[in-house]
Amino acid sequence: MPDLADEINSTVRRLVALQLWQLGAIKVNLAEPFRLVSGNYSPIYINCRLLISSPAFVDLFAAATRLIVEHRQVKFDVVAGGETAGIPFAAFVARAFGSPMIYVRKEVKGHGLASRIEGVLDAQARVLLVEDLITDAGSKLSFIQAIREAGAVVEDALVVFDRLQGGGEALATKGIRLHSVTDMTTALSVCQDAHYLAAPDLESVKQYLGNPQGWHEQRGLLFNC
Repeated sequence: MPDLADEINSTVRRLVALQLWQLGAIKVNLAEPFRLVSGNYSPIYINCRLLISSPAFVDLFAAATRLIVEHRQVKFDVVAGGETAGIPFAAFVARAFGSPMIYVRKEVKGHGLASRIEGVLDAQARVLLVEDLITDAGSKLSFIQAIREAGAVVEDALVVFDRLQGGGEALATKGIRLHSVTDMTTALSVCQDAHYLAAPDLESVKQYLGNPQGWHEQRGLLFNC
């Protein structure tokens, strides 16, 4: 018999994914693929920044986060957001739990105190890193390193959307559990059920996700491993 908590979590993940499609946070362009931070390209782009303008989504995100924290027994004293996209989502989580918040800069500030961490962070405090999206985890690993160098403990990271392209595995090598509110598999399932994309376009996106390197090579695009 399926676990009730798992069923509820699955339903919430689909609701969040549906919101992403409805709010235009998921874009697909097969003719002119999107350039990612890594330098690679993708026919599907997730713009979670749009979500912060929807009060309904913010409430749904907070509720989904609470389910994850309770079901997976995530313990934290402080919520951290990564510059810049993670900051508002970290603020939503901190407000929902009544927790202190900090944010982590991408690099050391070139003036003043030259700090990467803004806010009060006590040594040995347990930190939950909150971000908008994860692909290969490059920026997340940098934020985690900064938090640990400040003397705090970080063992969990929460993202709105997991592209399922290796980020979770990369974090696991550093002792970090990844928790996502929704992910690419769920989003594509919702897309198929709601007919947001024509079947051939959806299949093209799936082909890219199944073999990004081969997809790049077919189009004469450089692929950064």
